[in-house]
Amino acid sequence: MCVAPELLGEGGQGGAGGSGGAGGSGGAYTGACPALDPLDPDVPRPPAGCWYDSVSGGVPRGGQCCYEFTASCGGSGRPFLVGERARTARAQRRAAGAWGAAAARPDVAALAPATRAALAEAWLRDALLEHASVASFSRFALEMMAVGAPAEMLDAAHEAARDEVRHAALCFGLASAYAGAALEPAPFAFGGRVEVTSDLAELAARAVREGCVGETLAAVQASEQLAHATDAAVRSALTAIAEDEARHAELAWRFVAWALQTGGDAVRRAVAAAFQAALAAPPPAAAATDAAASAALAAHGRPDDAALAASRRCALADVIDPALRALLAA
Repeated sequence: MCVAPELLGEGGQGGAGGSGGAGGSGGAYTGACPALDPLDPDVPRPPAGCWYDSVSGGVPRGGQCCYEFTASCGGSGRPFLVGERARTARAQRRAAGAWGAAAARPDVAALAPATRAALAEAWLRDALLEHASVASFSRFALEMMAVGAPAEMLDAAHEAARDEVRHAALCFGLASAYAGAALEPAPFAFGGRVEVTSDLAELAARAVREGCVGETLAAVQASEQLAHATDAAVRSALTAIAEDEARHAELAWRFVAWALQTGGDAVRRAVAAAFQAALAAPPPAAAATDAAASAALAAHGRPDDAALAASRRCALADVIDPALRALLAA
């Protein structure tokens, strides 16, 4: 992504704008690019249901500050976000890992080494995100307590956290089988504390992004993965994940409905803005893949980007858009 430096608090060089303004026609920006804050309103948001994994340092290019970033989208539980950045544990190898040790193993006999490596990487990424979802739901439960949410929602949040422990174990089991080594999460580095908000409008807006949009898309993506998968172990894991993610998404919609009834106009404005921003973001780009490799990956629960993009479009148009209209009209 490239952003004009004046939008990041940096002036151009030369021209009528001087050294502290937006600059004129006196030349391209060559100053140092500041660190990019993904929460800055002038920074393009990731697509609906996606979040930044990393953002590089900026490089001046053509009068703008340009940054490389990676993002993940859906299918992996409720992310543990700090700002717009997903935080996960690191993966580590052990001779015998407890995470996923009891999970069913996929049939890898006919898979090419490159396909196994791609599957190991994809399922490990999901495993780490599912593992982080345990922390996300635990924080959500604390925040529910801080805003006085009903007991049944608090209970559902704790149940969802337990679901995510199971999802992480299933994904670590699959990743380990494809990698040929026991993989599990290293200790989760929280940095000494976890931010918890008691602002109902802020919490409702985050529930929109992470739950109403993110988890709805995650449930749909898991169902799409299941529709293409033929391996028995993969189908078993995706069946459980798809069912649970749909229930988690339902919890988010219920919580936002309760917040709207409880919090008044401030919450309504925050919720409407969160939906608008999430749905206005461009869809993730689809990458071209080799047909033979795509078939093998799909059989093991990793359909190509085109199939996922199509299911995503349907979910946004047929599920999320009408649901949000009904929610805000109530």
